[in-house]
Amino acid sequence: MTAKLSALPAVFFLFFPVLALAHHGSAGYDTTKLVTIKGTVTEFHFGNPHVEISLNVKKDDGGVDTWQGEMNSPNILSRAAGWKGNTLKPLDEVILVGYQAKSGLKILRLEKVSLADGTELFPKSGNGVERY
Repeated sequence: MTAKLSALPAVFFLFFPVLALAHHGSAGYDTTKLVTIKGTVTEFHFGNPHVEISLNVKKDDGGVDTWQGEMNSPNILSRAAGWKGNTLKPLDEVILVGYQAKSGLKILRLEKVSLADGTELFPKSGNGVERY
């Protein structure tokens, strides 16, 4: 019994890194083409595991599509790029630029967020923040 329990952590160390890499890579996104959408923020989730922006985007026919923008963890965004829990709020008009999911779902891995006043926010670095 003790041998089986001591082998359990080894099994997790062997398999968990593979799962983590598969989850955090950009393989699920078409990184050959940036997509730009403009819409109204419906929700800004500044929490783990990833910061997410939900957006309503008006279609040409008058309907509305719901898009999702995904970024890194709040820890990375705040330290590397100065983001905060109140950086965005519902009803903010924004432009999202990112890579769309290969599956065709309306999900972007964000590279840039532009505010209505022209301010550009970057999820990886910049925004006047010295890294760490």
